[in-house]
Amino acid sequence: MKSRSPRTTRRDLLRAGAGCTAALMSSGARAFASGSLDSPAARDTLVLVFLRGGMDGLSLFVPVGDADYYIQRPTLGRDAQRTINLDGFFGLNDAAAPLYPHFAAGELAVVHGCGIAHPTRSHFEAMRRMEEAHVGGGTFGSGWLARHLQATPPVQAGGGRAIAIDRTLPTAMQGGFASIPIPRLAEFGFSGPLATQVARANRLDAMYSRASQPDRGGGLTALDLASTVDAIDFTRAPSGGAVYPSSSFGEGLYETATLIKAGTSVEAVEVDYGGWDDHSHEGPVGGFFAGRIHDLANGLSAFLTDLGPDAERTTVVVMSEFGRRVDENGAGGCDHGRGGAVMVLGGSHVNGGVVHRLWPGLQSQNLDDGALPVSIDIRHVMAEILTERMGTADLAAALPGFSPTPLGLVT
Repeated sequence: MKSRSPRTTRRDLLRAGAGCTAALMSSGARAFASGSLDSPAARDTLVLVFLRGGMDGLSLFVPVGDADYYIQRPTLGRDAQRTINLDGFFGLNDAAAPLYPHFAAGELAVVHGCGIAHPTRSHFEAMRRMEEAHVGGGTFGSGWLARHLQATPPVQAGGGRAIAIDRTLPTAMQGGFASIPIPRLAEFGFSGPLATQVARANRLDAMYSRASQPDRGGGLTALDLASTVDAIDFTRAPSGGAVYPSSSFGEGLYETATLIKAGTSVEAVEVDYGGWDDHSHEGPVGGFFAGRIHDLANGLSAFLTDLGPDAERTTVVVMSEFGRRVDENGAGGCDHGRGGAVMVLGGSHVNGGVVHRLWPGLQSQNLDDGALPVSIDIRHVMAEILTERMGTADLAAALPGFSPTPLGLVT
């Protein structure tokens, strides 16, 4: 991964300005201290990967055992010989071959025909509803992960709890405690002249401590995370021989793995991957789609390999706002659909090697206006992860009005 130029860490600042810091603290200023890096989290770190644009799950996890798939997609249908057999009915697009060892090892489970149980095919509404976990009228005004964080005490006191590797906070994290967007962790920190950094940091700390919400929480979280992140080496070599792709997605996963391995207070990270709106020239064989799923698979495989033992306290959920229609269009693509493919990855706690589905068959009369129906509500996936791996204190607060059924994805 890219190296960064040396930057003064919070520990350097404290050593350089010990007298100034002591004076500020004795006058009642809040301590600007680094978060603990050596106490492992008592629950998993959740890594959300949102494939924005509507990823074609039928071209990634191909229903080679359904003859109607090839009738619906005479040119885009992925030939069975170009897939890796998963269970005799589904095959993995061979462009995503790096995922197969993790499926075979039980570290990857797939949920097909999964999505939010609302008929919209608008990108923006589907994203909002999925990230809010909301199917009714109006809006909740907060994300499902944010509500979990509101209801559940933190793993560690102080510090950030959720980070989006992005310039804006995704809806899933909006309304939560100690959640901020950071485009690049390796470049996030308290920079400027060393001689004045301690004074400036504590001046900002005192200012945000007096501010009203949400400025107070956001500012203090950013300052705490700047201290924590500055103590982490983002130039390290990946473990286990892992090789991340050179894409922005690969870079985001590398930084996420580095954060997790450091044992910080962060409980959730979101890494988005856009560009999946394949209305034309989709290219599931050697084209644009094949290139993206190869990048996706390489990134996820490197991430799990790099984590090593830390994968046992990490759960990854890969989702998209919807899938694509079953039938191909005249432009070599597929239009907006309904049910998509969700992936759950991690260590031995994932009950992988299974493609979960309630398969209706791909004959036209079994479809939802030309699309694979949503037969498994994604809130079942969310509920199981929150309950089994995230120690949620109030599932009803995180997922209001929903009664989940366990799928057996994780233990």
